[in-house]
Amino acid sequence: MHRSELRTLRDFVLGWITALIFWSIVRNYGVTADVPATPELRDNIRMVMIFGPLAGLLFGITQIKFERYLLRRIPMWKLSLLGLMINALIMGVLFVVAFQFFKNVVGFDRPTTFGEFVSNANAILTFLYSILVNFIMASIRQVNLLLGKGNLWRFVRGDFYSPRVENRVFMFVDLKGSTTIAEELGHIKYSRFLQDCFYDLHVVERFDAEVYQYVGDEAVLSWKVTDNMVMVQCLRAFWAFEDQIQKRAEVYKEKYGIVPKFKAGINLGEVTTAEVGEIKKEIAYHGDTMNIAARIQDKCNDFNQTLLISENFHRHLNSNGIFDIELMGEEMLRGKQESLKIYAVVRKVQT
Repeated sequence: MHRSELRTLRDFVLGWITALIFWSIVRNYGVTADVPATPELRDNIRMVMIFGPLAGLLFGITQIKFERYLLRRIPMWKLSLLGLMINALIMGVLFVVAFQFFKNVVGFDRPTTFGEFVSNANAILTFLYSILVNFIMASIRQVNLLLGKGNLWRFVRGDFYSPRVENRVFMFVDLKGSTTIAEELGHIKYSRFLQDCFYDLHVVERFDAEVYQYVGDEAVLSWKVTDNMVMVQCLRAFWAFEDQIQKRAEVYKEKYGIVPKFKAGINLGEVTTAEVGEIKKEIAYHGDTMNIAARIQDKCNDFNQTLLISENFHRHLNSNGIFDIELMGEEMLRGKQESLKIYAVVRKVQT
């Protein structure tokens, strides 16, 4: 399991612990109901610490599998129906564990069967509450994906209201021969082709990449530079994408008659980050760093290379023997007043 998936599980566990704390407060100090057991404070704490992580793991794993295998493959109404069925199944498992917990730890106030336990008004309310919690957490998850990893909380705090300067790596990833492919496939089939390509781009999340935006047949990836950041992970992200495409080469050949190939340009430097827009808001990056990355990517065809990097990014790299770097020359990039050194990176071993 990759770090991105572990973070998703962490978020679901924390979310469910919070939800159960709120539920315990409401059920004990707010709404009252005829229940077969009366848990004390220590029992409520035990329930939160047992069922919070358990529910978080079960629902989190389900969310990950939904996004990976079902989200683009079945209609939304079927996905919602399947989600309700799986929600009921998971809650069924949790009710079995809860019944044993109340029977052996808390103790029932009166003899109670499992059927009576799950048909009690409290159990029904708990089931409905679980649907609400899961819906809210899944929605927050999707909003977070739309805004970019880690940006939701920063957006809520208002970090982007005023422009701020950040040090970032940008990678522009572009489809080779896109015009020819579009003419061969036609508009609809070409759009499906791009959908499949960018679906396979999910592998870059393993390397902490943020997908900043999709522009036609191009994707822009970004990393916020930190003191302990290992720059080679940016290269590994691109190579992982290439490997993922090759793993599914037969699928692409069968569906489209072609296996896609991509090229990329990388640059590192300062950009200005700000929230823009009124009708449609988004977090935008502005600055020469992005322009240079885009221009470097444009040079891939000229140099017959797949991956080019700037001199600034090159200074922060340590190859560790897994790739070769070759100076392509000093180029006067479009819109620039000074020439810039451009390097080609070629992988030596599988990463």
